[in-house]
Amino acid sequence: MKMENENNLYESFASILRHVEETKPLIHCITHPITMNDCANLVLAVGASPNMASHPEEAAEFVSLASVLAVNLGNIADDRMEGMQRAAARANELGIPILIDAVGVSCSTLRRRFAHDFIEAYHPAVIKGNSSEIRALCGLDSHGSGVDAGAADAVTADTFAAAAGEFGAYAAAHRAVVLASGPVDVVTDGVRACGIANGTPVLAKLTGTGCMLGVLTAVYMSAHKPWHAAVLAAAAMGIAGEQAAQEAKGMGSFHVGLFDAISNVTLADIWKEKRFLLIQ
Repeated sequence: MKMENENNLYESFASILRHVEETKPLIHCITHPITMNDCANLVLAVGASPNMASHPEEAAEFVSLASVLAVNLGNIADDRMEGMQRAAARANELGIPILIDAVGVSCSTLRRRFAHDFIEAYHPAVIKGNSSEIRALCGLDSHGSGVDAGAADAVTADTFAAAAGEFGAYAAAHRAVVLASGPVDVVTDGVRACGIANGTPVLAKLTGTGCMLGVLTAVYMSAHKPWHAAVLAAAAMGIAGEQAAQEAKGMGSFHVGLFDAISNVTLADIWKEKRFLLIQ
């Protein structure tokens, strides 16, 4: 695998951010009540518009107006699963890109089976999860603890190349981009791979930061560059977390500070502060 030329990467990031600023895309997020408010506010914070409709009788109608569909398997429920399927079917008809956040698939047979079926049926452009969740989807040994990644599955600078190869094979087989979050986030489509080492352990102490990364990726996907969108989102979220942690007095101020930081992070900040790992 390879990494894209840095000049091309910078220009792609710039065009994505311009697209969001100019179009204010509507992002249809079918997610769960634990993090719904934070996800909606994050979409707003970066200049897009959220819609959170999940009822099966209206999901397809609402997604018809959207630029991207993001579905999240956290706190799963029957009606939400049906709403996801109906919305995804309509999104496929209209050519609207889809992101699936495979929350909890490393520990739940129900969610893992649903994710496999959803991916086969609706061909999401981005498949996101933490490292344990992505390993579970790939059929690899996985050590998730509830919806959290197991320490044994964490991707580091030393294991990045191996993880990119394993996740890349899955991405290529499904013609998708895989985004695996962790100490080093991995983004790969089976041809290109990037590790993003930005972030802070404090992010893992605030529920929903992984879900927020998913919807941030969906916002950037509205420019129809899913690989670049995932790399940009992982870098922006990691850098915002670092900035918030510097000023935080505790988890309450970190939560507020994270929204302040993601609202104000610029391409110049991202390009200066990025810590990318490449496969040589």
